[in-house]
Amino acid sequence: MNPTQLSSVFVAAVASLSACAGTVDAPTTADPADPSPSDGNGSGASGADFDAAPGQARVIPVHYEAQSNGYWCGPFSTKMALSGRITPPSETTLATQLGTTTAGTNWIGQVTGVLNDNLKAPWYVTREMPSDPPTQAQKDQLWLDLVRAVDNGFPMVANIVAPPNNHPPGYPAHTIYHYITVNGYNPTTRQAYISDPADFGGNTQYWLSFDQLSTLIPPKGYTALAACTREAVGGKIGEKFDALGGCTSLVGAPITEERRSPDGVGRFSVFEHGSIYWTPALGAHEVHGRIRDAWRDAGWELGQLGYPISDEYADGDGRRSDFQHGYIHWSAATNTTTIGQ
Repeated sequence: MNPTQLSSVFVAAVASLSACAGTVDAPTTADPADPSPSDGNGSGASGADFDAAPGQARVIPVHYEAQSNGYWCGPFSTKMALSGRITPPSETTLATQLGTTTAGTNWIGQVTGVLNDNLKAPWYVTREMPSDPPTQAQKDQLWLDLVRAVDNGFPMVANIVAPPNNHPPGYPAHTIYHYITVNGYNPTTRQAYISDPADFGGNTQYWLSFDQLSTLIPPKGYTALAACTREAVGGKIGEKFDALGGCTSLVGAPITEERRSPDGVGRFSVFEHGSIYWTPALGAHEVHGRIRDAWRDAGWELGQLGYPISDEYADGDGRRSDFQHGYIHWSAATNTTTIGQ
């Protein structure tokens, strides 16, 4: 067994170089778990649902688990990433889907495929970082991918190579080949938040400088959020999305699958710049920008205004959207919104 192909995990396993990322056969994909649509808490509820203001640290909650053997860092990192979006399958099921053996999980692209299979749409793409050390362009892309993925509620998985002179906290004095979940960032301190299944020295979840993370990934890769997952929306919401211009529309790329509204009447999908809401009686309508912010503050569809009954349209000195029980007007002159009945 070639140590340069291996990924050590538990301290007890390091001496024998138990593997996490060895050379394996192509994976056999089992039936993915069924991620039932979330009830959510309004049409603006994304996968992240952050309270943090722009410029503050953001971390996607995941269900942390330390890996149970010396070669399942791939399945456990994948499980933690999925837990940020759905109730994930077991690590045993994921190991089967990934094609993981005692030689580990061979390639980050296998993780990408299994994430997408379980999330029922091609949300993730594989991003290779072959240059070691990474180029500035690769580092810039990694930061952009990290921020966009976390902002939209999608934990990333990274395949890393950590030599003794470049270790995350607690790693033993060996070159470690490993998979980790990256589920947060701090723009002020320029750090990434790591959920590490290895649990080296009790370091389960920790902040790591972005510069160090960027040097750990080459020559491997990571899972990035796809530019636009059109397949994630269907039905009347999908038709409305296409009518607005699809991936180039004012609402932008999807960031959730279609979900039930809390009262069970409507359905919605969240996009990077807005939401599309549908009910059988009212049809599908988009809400975005400052008007969407005001609707959120008023309680979404469960608040005083109810469901949207129009798209945003020009009105006087600004824009307006109509709802079941009133309207919201935005003034371009004052950049303020007004709720009317």
